[in-house]
This record gives sequence, C-alpha cells and structure tokens, in this order.
Amino acid sequence: MVLQFNNITIPSNYNHFIIAVLLGFIGAIINLFPIELAFNISLLIGNTVYIIAASFLRPQLTLLTALICVTPLYFYWGHPYGFLTFGLEALFISTMRNRGWYVLSADLLYWLVIGMPVTAFLIWINIASPENFILFSTFKQAINAVFYTSLATIMLFMFNDTLQKIKSEQPPLQKSLPKWLLYSFWSISAFLVISISLVLSTDFGKRQRVLYDRELEINNQYITHIGNSYLTTHQVAIKNIANQLSNLSKPEDRHQALQQLHQLYPGFLTMLVTSEQGNIETASPLSMLKKVDIKKMTVADRPYFIHAMEKQQLFVSSVFLGRGFGSDPIVAISAPIYTGLQKDTPSGIVEGSLNLGKFGLYDAKGHDKSHAKIIITDPINRIIYASKSLGLSTLSELKFESNASQKANNLMTFKAGERAGEMFIYKQAYLANQWKTYSLVEHGVVLKTTENMYLVIFITLFIVLLFASFFSTQFADYLNRPLAFVIKQLSQAKHPTDFKDIPYEAAEEIDALYQELKIGRQALLHNQRELQHQVATRTKELNKANDKLTELVNTDVLTGIYNRRYLKKNFSVIQSIQSRNHSNLMYAIIDLDLFKDINDTYGHLFGDYCLTKVAKILKQFFHRDADIVARFGGEEFVIVTPCNDVDRTRLRLDELRLAIASSPFKEEAIGSINLTVSMGVAIGDASFSSLQDDWFTVADKCLYNAKDNGRNQTCIQLLTHNKNAN
Repeated sequence: MVLQFNNITIPSNYNHFIIAVLLGFIGAIINLFPIELAFNISLLIGNTVYIIAASFLRPQLTLLTALICVTPLYFYWGHPYGFLTFGLEALFISTMRNRGWYVLSADLLYWLVIGMPVTAFLIWINIASPENFILFSTFKQAINAVFYTSLATIMLFMFNDTLQKIKSEQPPLQKSLPKWLLYSFWSISAFLVISISLVLSTDFGKRQRVLYDRELEINNQYITHIGNSYLTTHQVAIKNIANQLSNLSKPEDRHQALQQLHQLYPGFLTMLVTSEQGNIETASPLSMLKKVDIKKMTVADRPYFIHAMEKQQLFVSSVFLGRGFGSDPIVAISAPIYTGLQKDTPSGIVEGSLNLGKFGLYDAKGHDKSHAKIIITDPINRIIYASKSLGLSTLSELKFESNASQKANNLMTFKAGERAGEMFIYKQAYLANQWKTYSLVEHGVVLKTTENMYLVIFITLFIVLLFASFFSTQFADYLNRPLAFVIKQLSQAKHPTDFKDIPYEAAEEIDALYQELKIGRQALLHNQRELQHQVATRTKELNKANDKLTELVNTDVLTGIYNRRYLKKNFSVIQSIQSRNHSNLMYAIIDLDLFKDINDTYGHLFGDYCLTKVAKILKQFFHRDADIVARFGGEEFVIVTPCNDVDRTRLRLDELRLAIASSPFKEEAIGSINLTVSMGVAIGDASFSSLQDDWFTVADKCLYNAKDNGRNQTCIQLLTHNKNAN
C-alpha cells in the first residue's frame, strides 16, 4: 500500500510507521485516564490499542506502539517496569500473530508463561514487603490484560471492514467456523466475565473504602476526643492545684498537699513546686525524691518556669524529653502560685510533667476489634506517640510520602522507621493544641480482600473459557449447515417469496429466527423510513420549543423587555465589540422616583402597569439591535448602548426623561397621575472595564446624586481613563 500526496509517493512501510505512532499516541492519551477500581488499583484501557496494532503490524512497529502507549504509566506508577512487561507483551503477541495465532490466545499464553512470572519477580526485588502484593498484582495484571485484549478483539470484529483498507503486514488467519466461534466465545465470555466481575468488585471496593474511611474517621474522633480531654483535664488540674497551693504558706503543707494531689492525677509523671528563683522546693512522687537531690536542681532556664512567672498564667510547653526526673517525652504544664495576700508577684510555680505514653492505653482500648493504628505528632511533625506495631521512634520526625498523585489522596508510604516502604490508608485530624493524629490501616489488609476477589475472577474466567471451548466446537457443527443456508437466503433474497425453507435439520430457535429475519428485513426498511420521519418532525418541534424557551428565559415576565440574566450574559458582547473598535459605551440606570409611594397609594397592580408603560417608552427611544434595554430589578431599568456622540446621547436621555414625565399614567378606577425618573449614567471608552459591576458602580453613584439633588434629573459621569489597561 502507498499514499499519494502532491505527486509524492509514500512507501507502505513508512505509512505503517505513521499508523504505529498514531495508534501509540491514541493509547497514551487513553492511559492518561486509568479507571480507578479500589485503593491505588486502576484498570488500563489504552493498552487495547497496541493489541489492535499487533493484529496487522509487524512486531517491531507493534513494540513502538506499545512503548508510546505505556509512557504515561511511567509517570503514573513512578517506575519504568511497564515498558518491560507491556513491551514484551506487544512483541510476543505480534510475533505469535505472525505465526497464525489469534491475539487473545497469544495473550493468555504470554501472561501464563512470561508476564505473571516477570511481574512477580519485579515486585519481589523492588517492594519492601513483596508478599503483600505479589499474588494480587500478578492476577490483577493478567486479568487487566485479558480484559483489554478481549476488548481489542471485539473492536477488531466491529471495525474489521475499516481495518481491511490497511494493507496488513500479518498473514491472514484461518477462518473456519469452529475456530471463529471458539475465538468469538472466548473474547465475549472473557470480556463479559471480567466486566461484570470488575463492576461488582469495584462496587464492593467502594463499600469497603467507605467502611474503612468510616472506621478511621471514628478512630480519629475517639483519639481526638480522648486527647483533648486528657490535655484539658490536666490543664484545669494544674490551675486548681496552683490555687490550692497559693493558700498554703508552709513548705511542709505544700509538700503534703502536692503528694495528695498527685495521686488524684496519675497522668503526671512528676510534679514539682519551685521558689521565685526557680529552685525546686518540693516534688512528687516520693520515690523520685530519694533518687535526686532537689535542693541542687533548678528549673530557672525552663520555658515553663519563665513563661508562668513572667506572664502569670497557665503555660503548656511543646513536647520534650524529661530531664532529671525521667527521659520520657512529656508536656510540661505550669501555673504561678502566690503567697499570702500578695497577688501581684508569683512566689513560684507548680509544674506537672504530663505522661504522653498514656495514649498507648487509649490506643489499645480503642482497637481491640479494629485494624486501625494511630500516630500523634506535634505541630512540627515530631512523633509524640505511635502504635507499637508501626516501629516508629518517639520524637523522631514523621517522614512519609503521600500518594495523592495516584488518585488516592489518603495513601501514605513510610520513608523512615522499621516499616519504611510500606503503604497505609490514613485519615488525619487535629487536636485542640494543633497536634495531629493519624489513623492508619495497612494497605495490605485492604488489598487482601480484593486479592481474593481477583483470584475468584481468575478461576471463574478459566472455567468459563473451558466451557466456551467445548461448547463452541459442538455448536459449530450444529450451526454450520443451517446457518450457511440461512446466510445465503438472507443475502440473496430480495422479496418475501424468494425465501426457501431450511432443507436441513435445525433447531427450532434457528428456524424461528429465520422466519423472524425474513419478516424483519422488510419491516426494517419500513421502520427506518418511519423513524426518519418521526425524527425530522420531533427535531423541528424541539427547535421551536428551544427558541421559545430561550425567549422566555431572557425576557422579563412583567414588562416584556430583557431581564437581568440577559443583561449579564450580553453586556460583555457589546462591551468587547465597542472596545475593539475604540468606541464609547453608555451604561444608564433609570429608577422610578417615589415608586414605593405609588405602590402603597394605588396598589401593586397599578405599579406593575407603570413599570410596563415605562419599559415601552424606553424601547421606543432605544430600539436598535445594538441597544440593550433590561429590567434590572424592582423599579430599576438599565440601558446599555454604543455612544459615538456624548452630547447627542445627553440630549436623547433628557428627551426620554421628559417623555416619561409628560406621559399620563392612568387607570379607570384611579385616574391619571404623572411620574418621573432619575437617571445615573456612565459614558466613556468601552475599554474602561470588561466587568459590568464596574460600570454599574459608576452609574449607580450618579443615580444617587440625581436622587439627592431633587430627583427627575440625569447625572452623567464621563470616564476618561482605561481601568483595565495592561
């Protein structure tokens, strides 16, 4: 095959190269939008393209199509191994097709012999915990491949005539009925089984995602509530303890009170009372006093002492390692204490070192029947607490990589710790003091259920293909002769009398189908003509209805002129035209004076009559196609029109105002009244602004000036600068 272009002959091989590249780009575009099935699990459809290419292009060009097609997956997955597995697939299928294999048969052989082992090996050498992914990923890739290959096969059937116009580089396939039936049953069965299974598994995956999201959300609410209560309770406790100690002046009384109060709040690892200079006067528990000489210790350099003394208010520190009384991560909560009647200057502080390890108790209580784990971090992302099974060090930085780029905005992969490289589903929440809590579930736990479903799909598909193979052989023998006769009759007969009875033994269904086809062929032409007539009639009616609907949507129901919606939609059109022509534009607001009094005195029906009559007068003065006369709302109207002569426009507006003022507004039951209008007008270069609001603001200000100056006036502002000039 050659292409002729301007008397230049393009060789057939070059033509096939262009087709290969074009197909590759089509597949790449489709692969930019994988179909998400579950957490970090997507279905690829774009690979269908290089399967189609394998049916008529030689292996080298099929490989080129596949490499282009798979390129987006490199950025989506973040690794190049798709080039290997899918490149080998394209090369293998095209090679086997060259030897007379059908593409679906070749693809099944590839994944069983090459694709699944290669995928398993790549996962084994590149993933931290491969045992969680190998079985699932290999099945998933194989099922995905059978899906897009069966889809390609169906498309090859559908577009066979079109593809026949391209000179194939592959040899023709044997087209015996048994083989075609086997191939057809395989393709349709595989496509339907996988499609239905994926729909069901996707629905199940969504339900599972909702359940896990709900579990993590509840877990976050639980931990957040517990954490906030834990911190708030101990802050209140320190404040109350400070008040009680302020009522005690003797050191021994404070010592005894501190010991008793500490027993009420075991969440504090240690508690201490200091002097005004920061020296420790007493501490709790007593076991710590025996180990440390508190008289030699000072906390004058500690933020919790400095802040409580200087600010004279409750202080909560950031997380830090204890010093002197332990090495656990703690939060220091302190408050000033006073002596006697002197309340201006603190005599010291009371401080409690809050034990953050207590979160471990709440973690254990809250997860007896849950897969969820928790991490709590401070505002600078240091780990305050983490479930023991996560293997994260306390007060180390929480390092993880978000997988949001993979359309899963709640997936993270640890970059440090014992479980670095593992993936988790998570939900994040904030405590009252800006600590963050993460509730996590191992991605492998979620993956396990989906993995079992894919295994069932794989086994089901294998069984269905076996049945399809057996049934296609039997069915081919049964259908061959009567179907050949039916096809001949349908292709040759031009009139109902031309059809003959089937001379062979055939199933009742085939005989009934044959009779229906005879009737249907004639009915089809009749129905087609009838349908065309109905479509033409309905289209004409629909166009009329659409025109009427457009008119109703853009028209004010009361006055019959344009409404605010039409003004908003079309202002930019007239402004843009005038701006390009470097012409002026007029934006006028017309407001009926004392219209509320008219409504209150004569009733709303008479008020509506006045609005309608004013609208008609406005249309009489501004009736060009380029003019927009619209009811803006209530008693306000807006006129937008090109303005090439400012003086003439000013005169025109005065004529309009006088015409309204001199027009009698009368009704039989009321008599005749006169009403006036005030006008605010902005006139200037159309490029002043492309926004209607800017023009309205200027005109509205002028309107208020006209009202303030006694009404029945026109106030005009000339715009002399270009607001939106670049």
